[in-house]
Amino acid sequence: MDPAPVTRACCETLKGRQSHAGAWGFGTRQDAVEPTCLAIIALRHQPGTYIERALGMIENLQNQDGSWPAFFGDEPSGCWTTALAVITLMAAEPDAGRQITRGIEWLLKARGREANWFWRWKFRAVDNNAQFDPGKFGWSWVSDTTSWVVPTALALIALQQASERGFSRSDQLRERVHLGTSMLVDRMCLGGGWNSGNGVAFGVPLAAHLDATSLALIALKGQEHHPSVPISLQWLVNHLAACPSAYSMAWGILAMAAYRDISSEARESLYGRAEELILLLKNATGVMDNGTLAVCALALDAIAGDSVFEMRA
Repeated sequence: MDPAPVTRACCETLKGRQSHAGAWGFGTRQDAVEPTCLAIIALRHQPGTYIERALGMIENLQNQDGSWPAFFGDEPSGCWTTALAVITLMAAEPDAGRQITRGIEWLLKARGREANWFWRWKFRAVDNNAQFDPGKFGWSWVSDTTSWVVPTALALIALQQASERGFSRSDQLRERVHLGTSMLVDRMCLGGGWNSGNGVAFGVPLAAHLDATSLALIALKGQEHHPSVPISLQWLVNHLAACPSAYSMAWGILAMAAYRDISSEARESLYGRAEELILLLKNATGVMDNGTLAVCALALDAIAGDSVFEMRA
């Protein structure tokens, strides 16, 4: 089954849904950074005024401290979307060096509240129902909260790509990547995979999620020597088949595409999952969430070796 016509249909639908301001919302609601960034990188090989307008919106939305908010019109406080905005600019507007560098600097300073000695003590001595090592911290959804898997994975992807492309190769970046990687490894669920936060809470093992597992695996590319990676990749291969969610299927395909050269299981599963995604997208206009539609287009591109999230160094 040829993915190209389905990819084109997804992209044409996205073009038709761009708001008058030049951005995208999740549906018909307020324009948001996440679907706008995902739409930009899905459409990055099709230059036109819609891409120029969207990139202008993202660049102008950057806060004074280098971060990005979650929604257009938000108060000027940074959040997890900063990593996605940096990835987007590196992929679609690499000449925006100043904005990229400022975003990287914000990511290097941002950290989960476990970085503070008081919270580390609290999580170890008092609030220890969730079993994790608070000395290993990543990035949070919003400032001054605990580290979570998806923001940490996206920040690691952004920083590692920034290093590969020469935007920053500082010792601080290497140390931050090492610490964030250790946080992901520490938060793995029993049996493999990741959920949004912790693997065990109140003594109960928690189930892994397909999208969080996929993003964590993409962020951990190059760490195949660690047992958590092959175990979690096998978990993803075993659980992704017949997934009814186009969003989760797309992220799973992006993860398996990243590992197909080193995992026969991922390589053998990849095309079967792609056919399932194409069937889910047979009527692309029926997918109402613009972020989902964009991720699906990116997943189909990744089958041909064009993955915006993959690290290649």
